[in-house]
Amino acid sequence: MLSRSSPSSAPRIRSAGVSLLLLALVAGLHAQSVAVAPAENGRRPSEFLESFIDRLPELLDIGLPSFAPPGAVRLYAHPRLGDLIHEDYFRLPVGARVKVNERVELRAELGTYFTHGLGDSVGYGLYQGRIGITKEHVLWRDAGLSTSLEFVTPLSRPPREITDGVRHTLPSITFTRTVVPRWGMVGFATVGLDLIDHTVLEPNFRENQLRQNSAMVMLGVAREWRRMHLILRVFDANTAPMGYEAENVFGIRPSIGVPLLRRDDGTPRATATFEGRAIWGPDGFETGVTTRIRVDLRYRPGESRRKQRAFQFAP
Repeated sequence: MLSRSSPSSAPRIRSAGVSLLLLALVAGLHAQSVAVAPAENGRRPSEFLESFIDRLPELLDIGLPSFAPPGAVRLYAHPRLGDLIHEDYFRLPVGARVKVNERVELRAELGTYFTHGLGDSVGYGLYQGRIGITKEHVLWRDAGLSTSLEFVTPLSRPPREITDGVRHTLPSITFTRTVVPRWGMVGFATVGLDLIDHTVLEPNFRENQLRQNSAMVMLGVAREWRRMHLILRVFDANTAPMGYEAENVFGIRPSIGVPLLRRDDGTPRATATFEGRAIWGPDGFETGVTTRIRVDLRYRPGESRRKQRAFQFAP
């Protein structure tokens, strides 16, 4: 049986290590922002990169910049249809993204659950809250950078298996650029931290979930075809950079998305995603497949007026 090692450093040393990493991250974000800002005046990403991310909204959850215009609003829902088969409850996370200006986007999400009636009664309520802020930078026409800070916390007292019972503070930096435009391909890389804090709830860590603060590196690529898209992610998370004895999780997550409903401009209103996983960690090797649906409602300033003008002047 695999066992987990106890921390080898004193709490004060670990706290100092986390503080130094956060200070380095903040200093790096500030320096990068100062360096990039003068070159960004009036600059927009290429039409391909901007529309590509708009057609694959799942990339926003990974940390890529949206490049949406100021005032844009995106509402979304992720019904967990697998719960109807495997659980006594049904989870429905709902959220919103608001672009407050050219470079800053705010995000808020609530995880809701309720008894679906096909099993035992577990009640209803909220199980998780998420808030975040992302700052976007256009490096050049085919490349961008996003710096994000998110906070995730369990809410109320839901069934124990719904949440891991701890809070997460998630700072990250994501670089993205066009790889092969004629193939419809974009690459991305992320560096981030997962800083956990215990709550009044009993911790309920998943298999191969790290129990301590960790640093993470992720590389990925996304490609789009006419009727589907593919996102492939490879990641590695480790507790050693945070002052703990090394525990490591390495994983591969390929996913295929199939648009179910589209807008007139080709962007999806609803997408079915099939995601596989192969993960190596302290608890051993695990594999699995999940299926999920994403529903998106999008508003962009001036979009309705453009549609109206197009209708009025159409031959």
